[in-house]
Amino acid sequence: MKRIRTKKTSLFFTILISFLVIILLFFTFNMVAFAFFKSKYQEELIRFNRLSLQNTAERYNTHFARIKSVLYKMYNDTDVTGFNRQLATKPSKDVDYLQGKKIIEGLRTEVYTPQLFLDNIVVYFGTGSITFDKEGSSNAEDQFNQLYTSGIYPLSFWESQLTRQSNFTLLPASGFQTAWNIPDKKELLPISFKLPDSSYMVTAYLDISKSQQAFFDDNDHSRQFMILDKDKAMIYRSSGEQSDEELPSFASGLDYELKNGIYYFKEKDSEGLTYITAVPNAAIAAQLNRLMVTLLVIFIMSIAIALAASFFYSKRINRPVKQLISSIVNGQSADMTSSISEFAFIHKKILDLAEEKNIVQTELSSKQSILKSYNYINKLKSINTDINEWKDFIAAEESFTIVLFLLRFRSGPFDELVLKQDRAAYYFREHISLMFSEKIPGCHTFQMEKNQILTVISGRYEQEWIEEVLQELKIVFDRDSDYSLFTIAVSSWFEHSSQFNHAYRQVLEIVRQARLVEETQIMFGSRPLPATFTLSPAQDQELNASLQAGDDTGAILLIERFLDEMASKEASVTQFTLFAESIEAKVWKFMDIYKIEQGDSWALKPLMQKLKDCCTLIEYKQAYRDLLQLAAALITEKKGESDPIITFVMDHLHTKYGEELSLDYLADKLNMSSAYLSVYIKEKTGTNFSDHLNDIRIRKAQELLSGTDTSINDVGQQIGYRNSTSFNRMFKKWTGMTPSEYRRTSMVTQESLH
Repeated sequence: MKRIRTKKTSLFFTILISFLVIILLFFTFNMVAFAFFKSKYQEELIRFNRLSLQNTAERYNTHFARIKSVLYKMYNDTDVTGFNRQLATKPSKDVDYLQGKKIIEGLRTEVYTPQLFLDNIVVYFGTGSITFDKEGSSNAEDQFNQLYTSGIYPLSFWESQLTRQSNFTLLPASGFQTAWNIPDKKELLPISFKLPDSSYMVTAYLDISKSQQAFFDDNDHSRQFMILDKDKAMIYRSSGEQSDEELPSFASGLDYELKNGIYYFKEKDSEGLTYITAVPNAAIAAQLNRLMVTLLVIFIMSIAIALAASFFYSKRINRPVKQLISSIVNGQSADMTSSISEFAFIHKKILDLAEEKNIVQTELSSKQSILKSYNYINKLKSINTDINEWKDFIAAEESFTIVLFLLRFRSGPFDELVLKQDRAAYYFREHISLMFSEKIPGCHTFQMEKNQILTVISGRYEQEWIEEVLQELKIVFDRDSDYSLFTIAVSSWFEHSSQFNHAYRQVLEIVRQARLVEETQIMFGSRPLPATFTLSPAQDQELNASLQAGDDTGAILLIERFLDEMASKEASVTQFTLFAESIEAKVWKFMDIYKIEQGDSWALKPLMQKLKDCCTLIEYKQAYRDLLQLAAALITEKKGESDPIITFVMDHLHTKYGEELSLDYLADKLNMSSAYLSVYIKEKTGTNFSDHLNDIRIRKAQELLSGTDTSINDVGQQIGYRNSTSFNRMFKKWTGMTPSEYRRTSMVTQESLH
């Protein structure tokens, strides 16, 4: 039997033929695609014009709604309604025409908003025949027949509009001469609003050319745009080439139609306005021809470039391939004659592959523990990740228990040690990991935050077993209680790994309820907490009075009594922290009130940091003592330089804000007139008397609302508002929200911070 020989070809010829076959396939595909695309392109142009009109109609509809909102707002403006009431009820000589200044300012604010594209807004009062616009005021005769004139909108037209029953009215666009000395007219579209049987109206003049530039995409100016009202009457057209009679009737269910060589596209909005675009068929055909010629030229150039590139790269690839194969087979490095950097890179990587594989495997093995901790943190904080190294625990869907160790360093004693906090936390973590690993196999310990260490115990273990390990740790931790304190929280037993985030939030909530004790606390659940602690209005006024008088002893005794009460009721560490923050804010407020220079008050900062680092009741008392002594000294020193009248007024405001305070009362005390005292306070402090009083009252209200469960009505009574309505109104004016809204927001904020 004769052996069949396979004809061998060179690599260069094979690669070149392959390139040519691919080019031929692309050529065939592109020719078919061109033929198909040409038949479909006109449909896409029609679809584009339909979508473009829909987008334009939507923008105009939204813009008209915004303008209507502005008109409604201006129509019901208190200054506008008040001025109309004066015209209707008072003789002309008694009308306060200066009120019109506020109306003009409001009109300018809206007109000069660039997104509205408004040229002007005119308020026309039929009673008195007066108008206001952005330029000022004038009588209606001058406004409509001389200053803002249009052939179809004389004064008689606007007078007739006052008797219409409709609210919003879009009127046909017209050319307006907007200034007597400018002959050129500006095309504006009036939009008018009035209530039935009302004697005044507000009209906005939309600069239709600006809105067209923003809403209607017509770069080549080949399309005409029209707007029809509910009665099919033309209210705007971009040019005068099309008349109402030339518009098609549009068959039912169709939104475009070809008539007299022009495509008409229609879109109707929710307000009944109809938007029409007219596009000459010749324009669509011209676009199609331009595109086809461009594509054909590009295609021919692509074929030529592809042929040249095929020959060039076939030659270039052919040279180094055999050398590359030789290096792969022999495993030896050989000089590469190719200038292609990729070949050199592949050649080097092939030789280094075995060594690199060993290095990668070694590094991955050493990073397994780190990756496992990272995955625990992601799961506890509900962070999504694509890493699947944690598959052993997740696939098993094991139950688990979480133990959280919250570490607090005592800044004073600990600062004397050479050991840094992060290093100490590392040693604690290693010791915890060792203890749990010996007693409970399969658990994992890692550091969650700089002061949080977590142990995840897989499977179900009795509480006594876990407590036994924790008691041994407590003995070790308590030896170092002079330097650091631990709070240990144990979660419930959870059945599935998907509950990690819930378990983490549970132990966080438990540690927030820790007592202020000088030993390690082990907590297996929540405990009932006393109500949130905050100074009563009487205590607050007493503290204010002590600080203002420079009586640090009185202030310290008050705070120490309050701290003893908190300790006797077993307040949590979090509650002590919140109370400290409120006192810190009060001290800074007094620094601001007495205008104490930043350089002088800078010494308070380390004392406030010391207050934040307190871990026991004794430390809190000492920190408050140091802070209040310095604050009282700074206030006393500043009061020697202060204005005695202002000091008297501010002392009364801060100590008697819950009483019936008035400017007349203080003026009598100072033997001066209330008018003079009011001007004096404003000149010296930059703020008037009522603002000072309301600021103090509202600040105390915020403290009571966020720190106590006192009812909103009682809070208002305690700070000096005898009427709940006036309290609610003033609180919302001052803070932007009602007392109940502020209480809810404060609760959410405190939960997120602590």
